[in-house]
Amino acid sequence: MESEKREYFRVSVGQLTSIIKNSDGNYEVVDKSTKLLDANVSIKDISLGGLRIELVKEEFKKGTSCDIVLPKIKDLDGEKLKCEVTRAEYRDGEYSYDVGLKFLPANTDYLKKFMEIIKTHYME
Repeated sequence: MESEKREYFRVSVGQLTSIIKNSDGNYEVVDKSTKLLDANVSIKDISLGGLRIELVKEEFKKGTSCDIVLPKIKDLDGEKLKCEVTRAEYRDGEYSYDVGLKFLPANTDYLKKFMEIIKTHYME
């Protein structure tokens, strides 16, 4: 029996204090989140180096760091992963953000198992 793939994946995200260069070319400090954001994300692409997700309503700035807390899925325990936002684009017609995240560090054993589960059960 083939398992049904899920469109959304529930995570908690906490933004870390970061210094970024904004679109004006000036540097700005982005403060750490006061609490974790629980969000349903749609995983669009995944590799051992990073993740591309779609979020509704939540803005992430390119260059910031964040922690993503993944829940236990299948036989893989939950884990907190540190990431850097490499892309954050607002999609006006869809009212959502397309966000690229780079894993820090990349290519770990945990990420290999996570990627296999996500590709099998959460992505088309």
